[in-house]
Amino acid sequence: MLKSNNYQRDGKITIAINDYPIKINRDENGIAYIFAKNKADAIRGQGFVLAQDRLFQIEFYRALIKGEAASIVGSSMLQSDIKMRVLDLVGNAKRSYQYLDTETKEMLAWYCEGFNEYLKVGKDEFPVELSLLGMKPTPLTSQEIISVTHFVGLFHSQNLEDEVLSLNLAARTDKAAALLPLSINLDRTKKLEFKTDSVSSAFSNTNNKSWHKLIDPMLVYPKLGSNNWAISGEKSQSGKPILSNDPHVDARMLPGLFYPIGLFCPEFKVVGIATPGIPGLIAGRNEYVSFGVTNAYGDSQDLFIEETVGDFYIQGADKIPFKKRKETIVVKDTTNVEIEIRHTKRGPIISDFPVFNVLTDDVVSLRWSLAETKSNSIGLERLLETKNVTEFREALKGMDNMFFNYAIADVEGNIAHQATGLVPIRRNKTGEFPSKGNQKDNWLGFIPKDSLPHMVNPERGWIGTANNDTRPDEYPYYYSNHFSPYYRYQRITEVLSENKKFNAEELWTMIFDVKNMQAQTLTPLFISALEQKEVTKDIANILKEWNYLDAIDEVGASIYNVLYNELLYLVLNDELPDDIEDMYWENVYYWNQKVDGFILAENEFVDNINTSKKETLTDLIILAGIKTKQLLTERLGDNQATWTWGKIHTVHFASPIRKEGFGSGLLGSELLPKAGSNQTLNRGGFVKNKERKFDTSWFSSFRMVADMNDHEKMMGILSGGSAARVFHPYYKSQLEKWKTGEWIPYWISKEKVLEHSEFQMTLE
Repeated sequence: MLKSNNYQRDGKITIAINDYPIKINRDENGIAYIFAKNKADAIRGQGFVLAQDRLFQIEFYRALIKGEAASIVGSSMLQSDIKMRVLDLVGNAKRSYQYLDTETKEMLAWYCEGFNEYLKVGKDEFPVELSLLGMKPTPLTSQEIISVTHFVGLFHSQNLEDEVLSLNLAARTDKAAALLPLSINLDRTKKLEFKTDSVSSAFSNTNNKSWHKLIDPMLVYPKLGSNNWAISGEKSQSGKPILSNDPHVDARMLPGLFYPIGLFCPEFKVVGIATPGIPGLIAGRNEYVSFGVTNAYGDSQDLFIEETVGDFYIQGADKIPFKKRKETIVVKDTTNVEIEIRHTKRGPIISDFPVFNVLTDDVVSLRWSLAETKSNSIGLERLLETKNVTEFREALKGMDNMFFNYAIADVEGNIAHQATGLVPIRRNKTGEFPSKGNQKDNWLGFIPKDSLPHMVNPERGWIGTANNDTRPDEYPYYYSNHFSPYYRYQRITEVLSENKKFNAEELWTMIFDVKNMQAQTLTPLFISALEQKEVTKDIANILKEWNYLDAIDEVGASIYNVLYNELLYLVLNDELPDDIEDMYWENVYYWNQKVDGFILAENEFVDNINTSKKETLTDLIILAGIKTKQLLTERLGDNQATWTWGKIHTVHFASPIRKEGFGSGLLGSELLPKAGSNQTLNRGGFVKNKERKFDTSWFSSFRMVADMNDHEKMMGILSGGSAARVFHPYYKSQLEKWKTGEWIPYWISKEKVLEHSEFQMTLE
């Protein structure tokens, strides 16, 4: 088995597409460093090693994007396939490809050449995962790479889910407007004023449809949270900027979403992480610039309520026939499924399909900027050769399809934050809920790339983002309203505002920070209430001694997080319609900042409308405290000293082939206690659920610190490994050091790469 799932790492392989020999050096951690004599061969080498290491992963994602996963897995993936067929990422990619310039098309072609060459020469060493699922790799095309960028962009913009939730709330409760998301930028001194129409003006009555939760695929969707920050030379001991990044994704399925790699050629030397299926790097550094990402959640999607008559929709005085297309979905071991998709000029009708969870009788269409992009670049391919922050920000202008907050630092001493993506300018200056389709066009072009949220060389000497609202004072555009609560950014501000100079090791340690700023605000309220009843005084005393750290050995962390979780239900579940409670609570950023505001202000929601009594916040906190004690006692026993956070807050690494049960351990499964929470820099994010489980869903999947005074390396570690091949030594080759908080060198020095190489292979 070990031999059957390995691949060649040394010696020579003859290929047909390279200009010159390509050398592939692998270090003791399995990181591939590509040495080429020109840019074309460097990117071909990237495509080749990606196919070696991640062929199963990329083949499954290709099927997922095309809406063909059900043909591999069966009916459990049918709804996912329907969603992808309706959204038509393949068609979007085909349309946008025609606008790409020669430079970008060449880069995509080189990557495909390397990937496809491995399919020819490596067919005797394909991963066993492919044969287990009956998958046969096919040549990769440039348009498929573009569809991967659209796939990433789909999960970067959460507005589709937000607007559907707003629509469903508006149809079911007259309090929908009060539940709309709240976004706060701690750096703003003035409130952004965007006047909008009533949230319920366009919608029909509810019906008896129910929420449809999409089953997770074998490999997870690329949802991205994250922190990044950079300090100027004035705040660093080295005298040069230092940049940190730790993307938060669901990387529980080994070997993780990101692929570590170094690329060396006369045009550039870069090292960091790549997205499988896309050339270049998403985060890392070259000789001159370091860069890290968080999700900016740019709102690229709008829903429209269409006025219809039979097979027509109404636009002004005109009746326009729906365009229709049919799709046949192959489902393993059962009958194929045929669907018909209706389109308006804005986009597909999503309400025809239960997977989109429109629970009203409205005919709802989706307009998405990525169906309209005309960019000549994908952005990532231009980053490799940049020499400073200015050039890097210019290269990002081509990034229509992905919505990042980039942190950037260069050897010249510059630091910057820059948001990306193609975001429409709305006539009504909002995208929080659906609009009427039969009206004047709501889109007035797109936000100029120079006007996307950014910050360059601030006087304070640092920049940072944590999925928070970064729009400054007087910002004229609606960029998004789907943001993380400000607590992680608040902690970044607290640490980096200290009057001291930091070194790289200190910024590495900062990635592991578990101070919960939300808890620092709410815990005094909890203590004050819990002290008033004998039954909850004991946990009030524990919270008094707690240091607001969500560490694995802290009892206070367990009590706080469980109590907060219970309090949320008590505050809002009586007002939320029963059939969309789960839909609401799963959309964390939609409610998190807003409901915390309800608690702090003792809003009208702080009451149980099902009782004659007017409950106070104190009443609800005490009840939540009683429920907390019951839950922790049931799960951890009577001894409160054993109620430590790491016993209920865990992360489960596993193989996509067998996630749990008999044999899963043999395939790499591990269950670990996890520090942090939704609100800490060391993220231990979990989705609120009726089962009261606190399993970590997204976390620091790649940690990096780049000191621009260090010309040999950057510090990094991946929560997995290089190879998506069970039993392979690179399957989770970096996970052991990730668990202990260590880092490994990601080399930018050619001499150091050669010094630390364990294997060298030449593609001749």
